[in-house]
Formats: sequence, C-alpha cells, structure tokens
Amino acid sequence: MRRGPRTAFSSGVRGALTTAGPLVTLVALLLADFGALVEGTALVGAALSSGAATTLAGLAIERRPRLGRVLVTAGIAAPALIAPQALVQSPTLTFILGMGGGGAVGVAWLSPFADASARVDRPAGRAVALRWSAYVSLVAWLGLRVTDLDETRAGLLASASCLGITLAYAIVWTARAWGAHPVRARFLAAATLLALVLAAPLATRPETALAVLAAVPVSAAVLAPGAAGWLSGVVEHPARLLVVTFLMLSAGGTIFLALPEAAADGASIGGLDAAFTAVSAVCVTGLVVVDTPSAFGPLGETIVLLLIQVGGLGIMTFYSAALSAFGGRLSIRHESAIAGALSIEDRGRLFGALGRILKLTFAAEGAGAVILFVAFLAGGEAAASAWWRAVFTSVSAFCNAGFALQTDSLVPYADDPVVLHTVALLIVLGGLSPAVIAAVPDLVRRRVVNVQARVVLAATGVLLVGGFAAFAAFEWTRTLADMPFATRLHNAWFQSVTLRTAGFNSVDMAATRPATQTMMVAMMFIGGSPGGTAGGAKTTTVAVMVLAVLAALRRRTEATAFGKRIAHRSVYKAAAVITMGLFAAIGALVAVELTQDLTLETAVFEVVSALGTVGLSTGGTAQLDGVGKVLIMLCMFAGRVGPLTLFLFFTVHGERPIWGYPEQEVDVG
Repeated sequence: MRRGPRTAFSSGVRGALTTAGPLVTLVALLLADFGALVEGTALVGAALSSGAATTLAGLAIERRPRLGRVLVTAGIAAPALIAPQALVQSPTLTFILGMGGGGAVGVAWLSPFADASARVDRPAGRAVALRWSAYVSLVAWLGLRVTDLDETRAGLLASASCLGITLAYAIVWTARAWGAHPVRARFLAAATLLALVLAAPLATRPETALAVLAAVPVSAAVLAPGAAGWLSGVVEHPARLLVVTFLMLSAGGTIFLALPEAAADGASIGGLDAAFTAVSAVCVTGLVVVDTPSAFGPLGETIVLLLIQVGGLGIMTFYSAALSAFGGRLSIRHESAIAGALSIEDRGRLFGALGRILKLTFAAEGAGAVILFVAFLAGGEAAASAWWRAVFTSVSAFCNAGFALQTDSLVPYADDPVVLHTVALLIVLGGLSPAVIAAVPDLVRRRVVNVQARVVLAATGVLLVGGFAAFAAFEWTRTLADMPFATRLHNAWFQSVTLRTAGFNSVDMAATRPATQTMMVAMMFIGGSPGGTAGGAKTTTVAVMVLAVLAALRRRTEATAFGKRIAHRSVYKAAAVITMGLFAAIGALVAVELTQDLTLETAVFEVVSALGTVGLSTGGTAQLDGVGKVLIMLCMFAGRVGPLTLFLFFTVHGERPIWGYPEQEVDVG
C-alpha cells in the first residue's frame, strides 16, 4: 500500500484519534448498556474493539491514509452495530453519535492527507500531534466532568486514558526536543513532573487527581511549537478573540460554581448544572436549572454576579480599558471592531468613550441599587439582605441578565411600582448603547443627532408601547385579572420592557395566553439595541428591514429614515443577521424536538428565549435532560457571541471590491 507523506494535518489527526479511542470505548459501553443487547465479557470486548480500532486508525492514518480511514469508520460505526436498538429508542444518543461520529468520519474521508506542499519533518509532526492530543484530552476531561460521567468507573477510566495518552505524547516530545527546543521542553517537563507529584497522593480521590493531571495538556497546548501562532491568530482577530474569551470565562465560571464552597449546602451542584448556570450568566440570559437563591451560598452568588457584570459589559470593553490604564494601544483592526460593536463613531476617542461607558454603567447600577435598597428595606427585609439583593438585582437588570435572588423572580414585587419601574429603567438603559443615551439630551434640545440614535430610540419606543398595549390587552382578564387597575398597568409595562431581553417576570409566564406567548416570541427575537447589553437580532436590524420593505412596496430602490438614505451595506447586514437568526432558531428547534419531550409551543419559546439571551421560560427549562441542557447552552452562547461575531466579520472584511459582476434581476416573491 502506498505510503503517504507526513503532513501537519495528518500528524494532528494522529494525535486526535489516538487520544479519542477511550472516548469511543465509553460511548460503545453506554450504548450497549442502554440497549441491553450485549452483556458481560461480550459487551466489554466489543466496546474495547471499537476504541482500539479508533486508536489504530490514528496510528495508521498518517502513513497509510486508506487503512486509517477504514479503521476510523469501523471504530465509529461499531457502537451503532453493537446496540442498534439503543439508537432507535433514544433520539438523543442518535443525535450525539450522528453529529460527533459522522463529523469524524467525514473529516477522515474528505480531508487530503497527502498534500505534498504541506510536508513536515518528524519533530514538527510530533509537536502537532502533541497539540491535537492535548486539545482532545482537555475536551474529554471537561465533557466527562460537566456531564458527571467521571463519577462512574468507565468515565474515570476514559478520562484517565485520554490524559494518559497526552502525557505519553508529552514525554516523547520532551525527550526528543530537549536539544531543539530546550526552554519549551524543560518547562513542559517541569509541568508534567509537578502534575504527577501532586496527583500521586490524590489516588484515593480520582476526580481531583485527574483535575491536577489536566495541567499537562494545558501546558502542552501552550508550550508545544506552533501554539504561539494559534494564540496570536486568536488575539489578532477580534471575532476569534471574542469567542475564545467568552468560552474561557464560561469554563472558569463552571469550575468555580461546581465547587462545594459555592453551594448553599456545601455539596456541589454538579458539573452540568454549573456549566449551564455559568453560560447563562456570561451570556446574560437568565435561564436557570437550579434555583439561584437556594442552590448557591454567598460565594456562588458573588461568582454569578461577576460573570454577569463581565459578560454584560463585554470582555473586550474591560480589555480595552485595562490597556488604556497601563498606557497600551489596540491594533487598528481591534479599534475598528470595538468602536463598531459599541457604536462609537470616532475611533480616535475610543478610550475616552470606553471610560464613559464604564462610568455610566457603574453610576446607573449604583443609583439603581440605592433605590432598590430603600424599597426592599421598606418591605421589611433586613438591611444586609436588602443591600445584597439590591446590588445583585441592579447589576442583573442593567446587564439584561434576568437572574434574581427570589425563587419566582419579581413576582413577589408585582404590587410594588418602585421596584418594577426601577428595574425597568435599568433594563432600558442597559439595552440602549451609551452613544444613544448620550444623544438623548441633544435630541430633546433639537440638535443634530445621527440616524443610528434616532432609529434606536424610535424602534425602542414603538416596541415598548406596542408590547405594553398587546400584553395588557391579551392578559387583562388572565394573569392580570386579580390585580387593581393601576397594578395591571404597572405589570403590563414591566413585562413589555423585560420580555425583549431581560428575562425578569412579575407574572406567571406559564399561565399566559398562547397569543401572548406568540407575541413574546417575536419580541424576544428582536431583542435590544446594538452597543448595549441586550441580545437578539437588535432593534436597528428589524427597523432597517422594515424600512427596506416599505421602500420596495413604494417601488423605491433605497430605504430612507429621518431624511437620510440608509446604505445598501446596512440592508445586507440586516438581512444576513435575520436570516442567520431564523436558520439558527429552526436548527436548534429541530434538535430540541428530536431529543426532548416538549410541546411545540414550549420548545419554540425555550429556543428563542435562549438565542435571544432573554431568559424567560414557560416551564421548559425544568424539563430538560442532560442533552437538552447542552443544546440550550449552545443556543445561549450562539445568541450572545453570534451577532457580535457576525458584526465583527463585516467590520473587518467589509472592504469594497475593485470590480463587480454584470447585474441581472431575479424574480422574487
């Protein structure tokens, strides 16, 4: 059989597949056990054979690609052959195996392994294999930890095996690269030795020992040659930096929230629930699978609050402010991306604008906390409890997060207009960009204000008033029926403010009419305004599309607003955001329907609430299983970073071409 050349890609696949072998074994064991078709020695033998095939595929695919492809296909397909009944009975398992296994087989068969232009020598190939092995073992350890599978014997063995394979790669590379890369090799050797020394006394506590050993793949991913290029590629690209930093913040929040010290009763809430809470806080969504005030103690609540604050303002805001404080500078690409994302027109005044954003944020949150403290104190709460609840609620409201220190959100304060309107004002201020807030005085004095601010304020006003009228009309004799006249109006207004992105509720969402829920789904999809802390497709996006539709109905080729022509590029961006949002919602809805036992109405509400980073729920969150929680976590993450990443993509890659294709009309509609 022809021997192919060694390439960086094939070396990476070798490291990934050999490390993934134990995971395939674990999947086979889970499937066979679920299907109850194979037992005892036959079960273990079949599962081990599946994992062994994947490992052998990794060892063979670099030099004999065809044999490696056959082996990886056999290894991935074996779990389905071991227990086909399990796939028929469980759409969840089918979805996981289809996405993960199908993707691995597709990469193996469709990727070119013998690209002569990408040949690497043996030391370089070992370095790439080490990095890819480190990535897989880290993902495996985190995944098994989050799903609590590392508490089972099979899960512990799978995690230990993945980390052990990376450890072997690290030892081999260190021994061979001692002369070529002395500094990196010595640092990795020191990290590996330290991890082994610290993990050895923890043999009776395997979960903690594996957490210590996870330092080896972390060190390998950073120290192996080539890692600097990947890291610089992330740091220098705003969209990648945004995604990676949000991922790191979510991962760090998961680790801290899973600590027993963060829980109210001293027992960990579990890795998956901690991950869900961390992602929800970082993405300022507010969907919860555990009751925040009863599940977390003071440390856990503080961690959630910090995640909300950093996630709401945006990591790039803090990053830029820190650079300004230490006299550093951003690259031109980062300046352009951050200025656009925060609706700052003059890039030369970026640092000054960021300072004003932080001042406005902390001033609004501080004023809101004082007002809420007085209201809570008047309601009979103790001073310490009232102050902490006020600070938490104020930050959560301004960041449009929806987390509350009451089990039923703000339902206990449905008859307190001070609390409702204070929280509502914080939500509106957080949902608007600082540039728009600064333009309000000029608008009142009839000075010149740019179209962006005018469109934001007009769209926000229409949505607030329209939502208030619709909610009051639909729920006047339903959830608002038992309230006095004025209280009905207060709650209808509050729900109109919060339903687009904040996630607080003062009435029972599950008791609302179907027509109200449909209206709320539309509002949640729209979301807040660009440059603020809100999620969703954004008010300006929908406004631009509406103006474009009106222009088309009037047989005009250009959309206009407030005497200005809207650029075609803005129309294209709005169409892209809405189209991708709809596709994401449909794809997520299908995945949830395949894996969860939810009604269509509940599933739609849950998916749109997560993608819009709203946080309202009609009871679907409590019904999610492990896979459902992961799907909703992905929706929350995509809803938070997706629109921002897309905007940064347009900002960085939006240069006009110097030539164009011939124009021709296409009939639509």
